Amino acid sequence: MVKRWVVGVAVMAISILISTAPVRALQAAAGPLERLLAQVPDNSKLSRTLMWYGSLSDLERVLGFQIASYDELQKLPKQQQAAYLQDVGTQVYYSPFSGAARPVDWKGVFGIDTFAIDRELTVGPAAPNWYAILQGQFAATSTIAQALKGLGYNAAPSANGTLYSLGSDNAPSPNAQVSRLVTGNYNRLLVTDKQIIAASSDAMIQAATAGGNMIGSDPAYAALVRALETPSTIENTTLLSAVLFSGNSDVLGNAAGTTPLPQYQTAGLGYRRNETNRFWVIALVYADANAAQQAQTILASQLGTYTSQGKGGPALFQGWTTNVKVVPSADNKSQVVIATMQLPQQTDVSLIDLVQSKDLGFLATH
Repeated sequence: MVKRWVVGVAVMAISILISTAPVRALQAAAGPLERLLAQVPDNSKLSRTLMWYGSLSDLERVLGFQIASYDELQKLPKQQQAAYLQDVGTQVYYSPFSGAARPVDWKGVFGIDTFAIDRELTVGPAAPNWYAILQGQFAATSTIAQALKGLGYNAAPSANGTLYSLGSDNAPSPNAQVSRLVTGNYNRLLVTDKQIIAASSDAMIQAATAGGNMIGSDPAYAALVRALETPSTIENTTLLSAVLFSGNSDVLGNAAGTTPLPQYQTAGLGYRRNETNRFWVIALVYADANAAQQAQTILASQLGTYTSQGKGGPALFQGWTTNVKVVPSADNKSQVVIATMQLPQQTDVSLIDLVQSKDLGFLATH
């Protein structure tokens, strides 16, 4: 139902600038992603491997409309439909937990309205070692409770909401309807009126609610998220999607033909836009100012020449306008290399595909 749009590649020359003007430290009120990370337990095997953030609801708001159902999406003017579908699943992430690809089935089977999800965060590298946090407005005690009971879920009260369980850990759900839609990703659901945590096992639900130190309290992750999310990074735009990973992540892939960057603490790629203009943001967090300056120079050069997986051909970011600068964190404990990249009107480069195919050699480190 929701599909990806592939459009032609622009052939303009890439424009890259290294900012030398004085920059102020990153300072802004906590945004939606930062608030989400404030409730994610710090875990070396989950939150410190890979996290995906996405908000289709914020995409709608940026484009000037709100969708309450699949029928409303179909009734949008063609120009608005095209702008929305151009980004869904290519630049703006949605997870297998959200039902964005099959909203009618999701509501009919689980009682969960996909269009009521404001934002989502997927924590962990891949199934089954991951979980999702879905935030929005949910009919937890009526529609969802009745639907899950009818599917055979067992309900148990919890300090964090009602926990619904179906089937064994990390196994396809015994209910054929559930297994057809989510395999085992919905074996465990922790449900409230404003949030759903979904996972395939008791261990993942426990990891999601473990308490203790939160990943958002780590100074490097706090600096990273501020760089991606603060309005001053790109004025008059909104962060709609992001992927966060640690400095020793395996998501970077083939680094052939690239110059290694100094090792960073953590990194992220974000997608921001307003109604007419679209941007990527790359943020790399360093404890050492000299390393950050070296990374700024290397990254600026690399973005202009990088070819996909070292296969040759035109530079991947041909036609993009790029600026790379170094900004101190709000607490002055970190230096953040920030690359802002304006997309051409037409491009087939997908932030999501690039990460999922591990085609991030331009961020490879020593």
